[in-house]
Amino acid sequence: MIRTEETPPSGSRIFDWLKWGEDMLGCLPEGADRESREFLGELLEDPLAPWTRDKEVLPDSLSVRYREWIGRRRNREPFHLITGSVSFLEDRYEVVPGILIPRPETESLVAKVMDVFKSKSPSRILDLGCGSGILGISVLKRFPQSQCLSVDLMKPPLEVSRRNAIAQGVSSRIHFVQGDWTEMLRLGQGFDLVISNPPYISTGSLSSLDPEILFHEPREALDGGPDGLSFYRRLMAVLPDLLSPGGVAALEIGADQGDFFRSDEGCIPGCGSPLVFLDVLGRDRIVFWTKG
Repeated sequence: MIRTEETPPSGSRIFDWLKWGEDMLGCLPEGADRESREFLGELLEDPLAPWTRDKEVLPDSLSVRYREWIGRRRNREPFHLITGSVSFLEDRYEVVPGILIPRPETESLVAKVMDVFKSKSPSRILDLGCGSGILGISVLKRFPQSQCLSVDLMKPPLEVSRRNAIAQGVSSRIHFVQGDWTEMLRLGQGFDLVISNPPYISTGSLSSLDPEILFHEPREALDGGPDGLSFYRRLMAVLPDLLSPGGVAALEIGADQGDFFRSDEGCIPGCGSPLVFLDVLGRDRIVFWTKG
């Protein structure tokens, strides 16, 4: 029997490594068994391998990487930054330090956009704060005639977005621009869809975030100002000039922010009051404005 602090010797089975990884990740708040299993699935490029191949010997080259990954995860480095990729709507996207890691709840935003544009695809899309590029790329994959302008303040996210666009086969229909969108975008361009997952965590709440988020994801992608609504107020001030007639703005919001958008403060001249939609867990997650 292998003790927790002992690394399985060369020639050990996948099952032995799985148990060791689970024991080593017991310091995490939850999910030690799941993450140990998923790390092995990533290494073996087969998510079922921890079950179906558990009696096989894990090659030394992979066991070295597995030990490294487990060690990094024990230090609360995010799972997906360790593996270098994340699944989003059944596609794989590269992620690196310095960009926000896509969350499952953001898939609800793309799904709702698909519902709204059932009968007519958006010709011109604006993706604000594109990060890894998942929003613009995911929409382009579902609307083959659409074009997207993706904007981010930082260079690393744009570099990753470009690689993801190439990997997903949409690079010819997406254009990337670095800078502050409020300073660089000309009003009156007439986008059919403005989409974004902006920073919406209040500044005072940042210190209470899990270490995986607080120390490994970019503050500029998290910090939404004193009440978490700074980005939205900036966008709401110019949104009617960014949208074409009938154009839609679709944004992710914090689970505790729905009441703000349902109130009179969420009403925009020319766009009216927004619709607030729930995510799969029944929490406020999406806000839509439509230009009249």
